Amino acid sequence: MANLRRLLSYLRPHIPLAVFVVLVMLLGSLLEISPAMLVRRILDEALPHRDMGLVVKLCLWYIGVYFIRGLTNYVQWYASELMGQKVTYDLRRKIHSHLQTLPPSYYSSMGTGQVMSRLTSDVESVQSFIGWGALLLVNMVIMFSIVATYLATLEWRLMIMTCASYPFLLRMVFWFDRNIRPAWKNVREVTGKLTEMLQENVVGIRVVKAFAREPHQIEVFREKNTALYQANLDRAAIEAKAQPVLEFLSGLSTISMLGYGAFLVMSGRITVGVLFAFYQLTWSLIWPIRMLGWLVNMAEQALAAAPRLFELLDAVPSIANKPGAITLPDIKGHIVFENVSFTFPGDSREALKDVNLEIFPGETVAIVGGTGSGKSTLINLIPRFLDPTGGRITLDGVDLKDLDLRFLRQSIGLVLQDNFLFSATVRENIALGKPEATDEEIERAARLAQAAEFIDELPKKYETPVGERGIGLSGGQKQRIALARALLVNPKILILDEATSSVDTETEHLIQEGLMEVMRGRTSIVIAKRLSTVRNADKIVIMDKGRITRVGTHEELLAEEGFYRRLFESQFAEEDVVKALEMELGKEGH
Repeated sequence: MANLRRLLSYLRPHIPLAVFVVLVMLLGSLLEISPAMLVRRILDEALPHRDMGLVVKLCLWYIGVYFIRGLTNYVQWYASELMGQKVTYDLRRKIHSHLQTLPPSYYSSMGTGQVMSRLTSDVESVQSFIGWGALLLVNMVIMFSIVATYLATLEWRLMIMTCASYPFLLRMVFWFDRNIRPAWKNVREVTGKLTEMLQENVVGIRVVKAFAREPHQIEVFREKNTALYQANLDRAAIEAKAQPVLEFLSGLSTISMLGYGAFLVMSGRITVGVLFAFYQLTWSLIWPIRMLGWLVNMAEQALAAAPRLFELLDAVPSIANKPGAITLPDIKGHIVFENVSFTFPGDSREALKDVNLEIFPGETVAIVGGTGSGKSTLINLIPRFLDPTGGRITLDGVDLKDLDLRFLRQSIGLVLQDNFLFSATVRENIALGKPEATDEEIERAARLAQAAEFIDELPKKYETPVGERGIGLSGGQKQRIALARALLVNPKILILDEATSSVDTETEHLIQEGLMEVMRGRTSIVIAKRLSTVRNADKIVIMDKGRITRVGTHEELLAEEGFYRRLFESQFAEEDVVKALEMELGKEGH
């Protein structure tokens, strides 16, 4: 009931429209009994007196009533659909807006497919119930009340006989309600898992093909598809059991009414016209009870979907503005990590342990370490994609948690390992953080990122659509567009997480030359595997197992035994091999 009340609360902003629909339903219910009243008069008044004029008059009224009923039905259908769409629009917008407040870690735990399933099929189930089910229930109550009152005034005993099977009908409806709810809940859960698997399969299709895992993915899909198939069959079996019983009980009501009505006619207690009116309106009495089964089915779909939607809406952002969050008039870029630790939810191991690091304004700091050393976790703390579980981080002496979140992130230019591009043009992707940027600003950022040359070769240059997730571009091209996007906002703090890992050595060198100009005067933090990228940094931070093990310049770290020197020697050896091969090929060419 709590979920039902919460669902119906979304009707509150549209009460005037709902009232209008109810009034139209009231008119439609009054028109429902009009044809039966007119036919009764023809049978009981016009025919016995052979009054053809009255027959013609009543027939014209009959045509007029059906014309008005047609208009009423049109208005009722359209207004009901309008209200359902309005509620759906509000619900989707509210969920989407709330999703924007949740941190990236929430999506990692929830799964994209689950989120998409809830925003599509679950919202549609709610729309069907709120837009139609709730109003249909009102319509049923109005129609049953009006028809029952009219028929009771004609012959109350026949009315009782007509409703004799209703307790059995209601019992069947309640049985249906009790069994269909878990069935629909199971269908929703299995649908979410299937959607999640499909989404991952489409996004990761290159990986699937690269490892020739098509048969495996087909088998996984077959299993999940079979689970959904079986869940729907279980649900259909319950519906199939209920419908024949409801049909039989409905027919029993009709035949009981006809049998007893014929007796009353023969005994002279009612007229043929009254019996005909009962026969014509019996379905208007049975229909609301029969529709309860369908309405329960619709309600159960919505009530199975509602907790999944409310789970999204009730998710409390773990990272949000605190009351009185502030902005800084002028960011200098002085970042300090004070005894910072971090542990991912559900993991007992610390990803970062007692990190202390000071980055001065305008300084370029490189972070180097092996896989799993905590480099990316460290930089994800700066824009508050994650919050420390211990210690604190300050910017210009202010705790990051005291700063306005939007202000903080707008002050940071970020290029991550996953260079996500939207299904938009090259221009729109570069201008994502600064939509009002001029053509000159966009092109300058592209030149600094060494992207201008390949963009000019695209069919429509900056107006070229890049495709979903930038599928029309190479990894290096996507990386350079992502870099241009970060540079365009002219951030006070620039964070590059392996921003040149997908480009060749020559392009990397050109990008580095552009970045030398860009980094001048701003705080820059660089993560890179190639030491050629970090050797000119003001200081280099070595990380291992979540701790900072050493801080120094390129020369200082190279002068001592350790991780940095071993890394340098391995890369230097690779460069020597490449140079030797180039020299050998040069000789063969001569």
